[in-house]
Amino acid sequence: MSTVTLTAPAVRPALFPPPAVPLRFTDGDRYVWTHTQDVWTRVDGLWVPSRYDGLNAGQDDGTGTWTDAEVRAALGRAVEKWDARQRFVPAPPGIVLPGRMDLALPPFHEAAQYVTEHQGRGLLVPLRDLVARYDEDAAYDVPGVVTGSRMRDLTAGIAAEHGGSVMTYDEAAGRVYVRYWVRDWAGSPARFLAECLHVFVFTASPAEA
Repeated sequence: MSTVTLTAPAVRPALFPPPAVPLRFTDGDRYVWTHTQDVWTRVDGLWVPSRYDGLNAGQDDGTGTWTDAEVRAALGRAVEKWDARQRFVPAPPGIVLPGRMDLALPPFHEAAQYVTEHQGRGLLVPLRDLVARYDEDAAYDVPGVVTGSRMRDLTAGIAAEHGGSVMTYDEAAGRVYVRYWVRDWAGSPARFLAECLHVFVFTASPAEA
């Protein structure tokens, strides 16, 4: 089922911490403290304080920058302590998906699955967080991290179900992108073609128990 046809739920606090620590970071990624609205955006390899709405992303507000190691450690603590107030938001890929079009995906990496949040700011959010907005009980059955073989099954299923889907593998960022389009029958006008995006972010830490 496409999430674009669902009625937007009431905004509730997040239930889950970041699903895992990303194996690699890339410029444009964001590290967010939802309880204070503080955001750091990765620019030229450093994490720069920026406004939550992204209007001043890359403009240091004077509080200093973070390194990849510092962000990785902070996200690791959030995963370990089940701190739902901290978020990792992958960089949007843009019109052209980064990486190479390659179906030979690596079998050995676990990955956290992110999808487009169609309501709100249209950011990438963990799949289970999006499910929780509509069915909290069902979200607990959605794994935060999937195995490499499961990731290949999921991408193959998307390709089989949605003709014209595009998939790329960005080895440098440690990510697999899958984009496809669906008819949003509830849209205005009807049959509005909506974009769906799945991003599998390779993980540096194992799935939580």
